[in-house]
Amino acid sequence: MTSNAVRGRARAPLPVKKVIAGTLLVVALLAAVVLNLVTDDLALWGLLPIVVYAILVLLEVNVVLATGAAVVVGILLTGAGPLEIGTMLSESLGSFIAVIGLIIMLGAGLGRIASDTGAAQTLVRGLLNGIGLSSPVRIQIGIMLASSVLVGALGTLAGANAILAPIVIPVAAAVSRSRPSVAAMLHAGGAAGLVIGPFTPPVVTITGAAGISYAEYLVVAGLPMAIVTWGTGFFMARFIQRRTEEDQYSEEDLAGLDAGSSATAREKRAAVAFIGTLVAMAVLGVVLEAGFEYAILVMVVTAIVTALAGGMKPVDALTSFYTGAAQLLWLFFLFWLFNPLLVMMEESGAYEALLDALRPALADAGPWPFLMLTLVIGWVGVAGAAVAQVTLIDQLLWPLAATVGVPATAWSAALLGGSQIDWFGPFPNADMIGQMGLARSANLRMMLVNGWTIMGANLLLFAVLFAVL
Repeated sequence: MTSNAVRGRARAPLPVKKVIAGTLLVVALLAAVVLNLVTDDLALWGLLPIVVYAILVLLEVNVVLATGAAVVVGILLTGAGPLEIGTMLSESLGSFIAVIGLIIMLGAGLGRIASDTGAAQTLVRGLLNGIGLSSPVRIQIGIMLASSVLVGALGTLAGANAILAPIVIPVAAAVSRSRPSVAAMLHAGGAAGLVIGPFTPPVVTITGAAGISYAEYLVVAGLPMAIVTWGTGFFMARFIQRRTEEDQYSEEDLAGLDAGSSATAREKRAAVAFIGTLVAMAVLGVVLEAGFEYAILVMVVTAIVTALAGGMKPVDALTSFYTGAAQLLWLFFLFWLFNPLLVMMEESGAYEALLDALRPALADAGPWPFLMLTLVIGWVGVAGAAVAQVTLIDQLLWPLAATVGVPATAWSAALLGGSQIDWFGPFPNADMIGQMGLARSANLRMMLVNGWTIMGANLLLFAVLFAVL
């Protein structure tokens, strides 16, 4: 490389978003120092760290970096000393949101063992063969149902559908399903599974935050959203198929139809052990009315049973589990940092000031307008990981929701809608693009049409739910 080329690269301007983000952070840090010096009553200024966090995430700053930056702003704003900071970080390891992060990591480790033993792939093939491959409609039902079951079991949309896609694409290609239609199937089917799986991150977080049982959650929020999402997605995939019939898979994709279709005895045992243990422990959890912490035991026990049934050596099983869990280590760090942010806002008096400001306007509004406002705030006003969204909305608005007369069941529905509807729009997002990539589709327009339709159907659903709950 020539020296001129090096100098040319050095002079390349920074992206506008990075410049804005950097400027915002500097201004926020200076403002935090000044506010700490001039006032002892921060009131609504205590929300400055979370505002910084939200804007940085919207500017596409790495979410862990955005959280870390917001924590620094909070430290300067509250004047926390080294001992206080150490205590907050230590106590955060046992916080609700950090435990959720641990559960998600354990789920990723379980997912890797399910994949390495062949349990996940065998489960998918069993579902497809059970439903039948005799017609395009049956195959579509099979693909979407397999996605729902696998995502619900593993607790990850991207990870589960990454296992599923290589298995179902040759099947879809055999009946001339287009790439965009398969992307829509994966997105809708997986999203439905994520809101009803007993140990998925959204379900564990929402039931824990709202203080309701899994069965109550399913009846008032999870099943209604899953049914609307799955049903709307089913018809949208057919709509997209008719308009993208020319975007077919290649002969190479079709050639993989019979590859690896026969499961070994070990893979079958692992699949039975995997799904059987999950179902058994889910039933036990319902009977015992277990809390969100129970998911830790479920992940560990299911991983052990699946690995043993799949014939994995203990060292190999641990390596597989570590590899899967390590992929989401960043998420654990995010949640570990996020809790001190919430603690500092609470200690600054920001929550009380916000409630005092909102109470007069919402006191006479009643539950329905408040729940719709909560959903909209979560949908378009709070960016970042869904678990962090739920925790933040619950911390900010539940005290006021309780005074307005919102029951815990309706609150769980608002938390679900506010944190999950943005899977589908209004703008392209990582979940949407990820499913396109897995389906090998490049048609973003149809993916957005699919997302907007499902989003609209769910908004209507929650408006009705809030009126009857």
